[in-house]
Amino acid sequence: MLDLGAQVKNEGIRLLRLCKDLSEFVFSGQARKTYLCETEGFLEHIKTSLKAIDKFVRETISKEMAPPLTKVKLKEFDLIREGLSWLYIFVKEAIDADTLSIPYSLTIFLNHAATELQNPKKVSLVVLGSSDLMYYKYNLGNLKKLTNNLASIIDGYQVLPEEIGILKFPYCAAQEVLVNCILFHEMGHYIYEKTELQDVFYNKIKNNLIMFIRSEVGDEGIKNLPPWKLLLNYVTNLLLRWIDEIFADIFAVRVLGPAFHLASLEMEQIITTGIKRNRNFSGTHPANDFRFKTHAKWLTDGDWDEIINERTPQVFEQLKVCEKLRFENGDFTINCKSPLSDGNLEGKLHNWMLQEFEKMVIRVEDELSSKLKNFENPISDFKNNDSLVTTCLEHGVVPSTVYNEKKQICHPNPTTILNSGFFFYLGGMEALLEKVKSKGPKIDKRINYEKRLNQWLAKAIEDWPLLLEESKL
Repeated sequence: MLDLGAQVKNEGIRLLRLCKDLSEFVFSGQARKTYLCETEGFLEHIKTSLKAIDKFVRETISKEMAPPLTKVKLKEFDLIREGLSWLYIFVKEAIDADTLSIPYSLTIFLNHAATELQNPKKVSLVVLGSSDLMYYKYNLGNLKKLTNNLASIIDGYQVLPEEIGILKFPYCAAQEVLVNCILFHEMGHYIYEKTELQDVFYNKIKNNLIMFIRSEVGDEGIKNLPPWKLLLNYVTNLLLRWIDEIFADIFAVRVLGPAFHLASLEMEQIITTGIKRNRNFSGTHPANDFRFKTHAKWLTDGDWDEIINERTPQVFEQLKVCEKLRFENGDFTINCKSPLSDGNLEGKLHNWMLQEFEKMVIRVEDELSSKLKNFENPISDFKNNDSLVTTCLEHGVVPSTVYNEKKQICHPNPTTILNSGFFFYLGGMEALLEKVKSKGPKIDKRINYEKRLNQWLAKAIEDWPLLLEESKL
């Protein structure tokens, strides 16, 4: 017969060994002292969690227990093992996220902007590298639930702080600044998570779906449909994912400006998918052209049209084409298979879903208009400092401190540095390259100076919080 007491001790020892190894790994990483405060705080949370687990396991395996209690402890060890599995995944990524392996200056500005928006609530956005060629905000919902469960059984175990958000970017883009403007979209997911919109939308979808189905098939026809839970899950999963993405898009366009849209176009050239989703809504994202339609509206509202048309006319033309697309004209479709076997009813369901989604977008726009009403429109600083930043970049000068025509010192906002930098990257590199006297292939020179451009922009953004701290802004 299996000795449960011995099993508890064996499993406990294994857990202690893993805790020890992870703790030593975290400590060795922290000894480098090259972290942003957000990453340092995140690692401290992990260390505290490991100490609490270690103490709990030691106390458990040092006691003699009756068989019923040993079964309980084995279940608790299963929960701890699940928690350690999560820590195991994140520890190395957090250790690697020092100032040389993440977009350091952009991460500082992201946290500054998020804190300003969420004030007085604390914000701690941890940026980690990923092996995927994708940007995303890690969903911490399951993790928070797990840490709550662990805190209920382990004395001293800390629940994951609410202010922590984890954003991921392709590790190979650590020295990029322009494409990393996508991180503003990921920050938008964090802001969305802090609203109550998810619950509001879920309840509305559920109630409206019931009314739609009844109007189409009647009470009797409902009996012939797939299980209600299956149909509800299909509809809510799609709509809630799409609206999360649109919230993040609108947020990024409003807070940053056209640099986010231009970064989105850059990513389109890098990432390939098996689904053509220009006008097809996929299982995870709205159609690209619908997203660009939304970008167009908010860029117009932000007074960017004239500038985009002048600097990047092809981009402007594409935005205006997307702006004219309409659900009622059948310009968009859903590229997913519903649980319904009746193709005609599926078509009606998909049309209804797009109509519901359109209403949800209006609700999101109202929410963001209210939330961002006191957040400065980036166009204001751009109009004052764009030409000065561009002149610096044409001469290979870091544009953190510039001088206007009256020889007054100006410090452009990071949003201006990013927008001016992106427009320069797309249309002004030749002016810079003409000033560079060097031998070698022109293509290699272009690649080299694109890298330098990102370095200049990163340095300018890095200088901005220092100037802010010194009260020079």
